[in-house]
Amino acid sequence: MPTRKTIYQKLFGAAAFILTAMAAGTQAQAAVIGTTGSVKPLIVSGALPDTPDNRIDPNVASSPFSGVVSINIRYNNAAGEPESYICSGALVGKRQVISAGHCVDTNGNGALIDINRPGNDVRVIFNNNGSKYELITATKVSMNPDYQGFGVCPAGVTSFCVNDDISVITLGRDAPASAKIYKVSNSPIGEGTHIIMAGYGTSGDGTRGYYIDPNFFIKRTGENYVDLFDLDDEHGFAAGNQEVYYADFDGAGKDLFCEQFGICTPQLANDKEGNIGGGDSGGPSFIMRNGELMLVANNTFGGIWNDGDVDGAFGTYFGGIVLGSYTDYLREATGGNITFVPEPGSLALLALGGGLLGGLRRRRKQ
Repeated sequence: MPTRKTIYQKLFGAAAFILTAMAAGTQAQAAVIGTTGSVKPLIVSGALPDTPDNRIDPNVASSPFSGVVSINIRYNNAAGEPESYICSGALVGKRQVISAGHCVDTNGNGALIDINRPGNDVRVIFNNNGSKYELITATKVSMNPDYQGFGVCPAGVTSFCVNDDISVITLGRDAPASAKIYKVSNSPIGEGTHIIMAGYGTSGDGTRGYYIDPNFFIKRTGENYVDLFDLDDEHGFAAGNQEVYYADFDGAGKDLFCEQFGICTPQLANDKEGNIGGGDSGGPSFIMRNGELMLVANNTFGGIWNDGDVDGAFGTYFGGIVLGSYTDYLREATGGNITFVPEPGSLALLALGGGLLGGLRRRRKQ
């Protein structure tokens, strides 16, 4: 089993990370860390004959992804210039949406957007009625208090930290009745857990990488298996709950974490295996339990292994935040308008199995 130090050295010694906030046709780089490589977020298809068009959700009420939303964040930066970008999220209450902390961070160092300031707002777009959509403006935005910026670690921890990257957006009115409200699993997940992702971000395919811009009205889906975890950064990654998951994008003979660390989880069919991209930040990773999608993580980062690798193509990786480790924050930020399975304090009847792999170091995508 690889140690956190080994994984950190290989992942972070080989690549740098670019945190990006991507609007349709544009990209705003919120932070750049390191000197080589890159990290971004999206749902990417396999190789031909699979294509990004094959991954598009029909945006109808009967879709299991009807509660997956796009989010438009707008504010004036320090220079007084307007910023506007896209993220993704998932509905967990009639007015509550979970997304990424960095989506509502205006300076890359944990500065929560002030939605009461002129020119600033957060708008959530529901796409579950065919070609029609519904836009609802947020009246409250919360950021996990432990999130201090993308890559920023707690005092005394020398590393690169993507932990704690969660936000909760409260809508000014109820979501459309046709939008699915998702339960959140607070059981531990294990190596080899099958996840189903959805989001509005950058797309492409496993051969060419990213080449399709994010879109507020086009939602794509993909699947993968969890490979690795990071533990609590406030405990120096040596203890605590699993807070960050990692997965690799397998295909064309490439299986990154199997080759590098001997962690060889299954590979999905070409038309199922997926990656994430810019604009997918905050979007959900689900598990299937009792015939329904249950929210288990939000997707927040991605990366390449070596300089010269194709961004988003086979052999890259991505990850996000394991939501079950943040039940206290989520309960408070939603005002209790969230359902955990199993309920806090009950037996882990739906535990997904597997022992923890210890901490990892990572790259990210949005």
